[in-house]
Amino acid sequence: MPAAPRKSKRAEIVRAFTELVAERGYDEVSVRDVAEALDISKGTILHHFGSKEAILEQINNDYMRRRLAEARDYLPGLDDPVDELQAFICHLWLCQQDDRAATVAFSREIVRSASEPVMAEVRQLRDEFSAVLVQIIERGVKSGAFAECDPRLTALQIFGMVNWGWTWFVPGGRKTAVEIADQFSRTVIDGLAPGGARDDADSERLADAVSAAMRAHRPRPE
Repeated sequence: MPAAPRKSKRAEIVRAFTELVAERGYDEVSVRDVAEALDISKGTILHHFGSKEAILEQINNDYMRRRLAEARDYLPGLDDPVDELQAFICHLWLCQQDDRAATVAFSREIVRSASEPVMAEVRQLRDEFSAVLVQIIERGVKSGAFAECDPRLTALQIFGMVNWGWTWFVPGGRKTAVEIADQFSRTVIDGLAPGGARDDADSERLADAVSAAMRAHRPRPE
């Protein structure tokens, strides 16, 4: 009988490190902590990554690649900037719920990617993801769906509203990620409406499209 394929130690290291950083923060997690959590040697971890910082770069890189791939899955199915913006906000919130550990780890340590050389590719991926939102707003302004605004500033405003959600959002709590996303969307989209409040959008339809994209790009055990 052929032996069962062995799980990748690299994937296990990333998963364990992600969970520990989400729980404690990067500075409070050591290579030894990860080794003990997986019952492996520090040498095995350093063989795969070389340093603790390299594991964080891998987490952040993987995280941003998933977000970009997901957005590129669901956005082509939408042709209205209002739906696109609501779906994007829903996407950000579903990450808080359905990709919880990676989202918290990324959000806690996002400042580290602002200047460190090892995070250059992560910065580029973040810029690409931010550009997706800017372009949605630009299309909305151009079509007349949104009032005149500075798309880049509005995108920063939206990211600022959501990115600290990990500090107070409780998965399984009083409101789901989709319910919170719907209220945030009402605030943002009604504020951008050129002549009054928008009609109610089909939030469940948009949430289903985002969820399907996230499932398609969810990390699988190796």
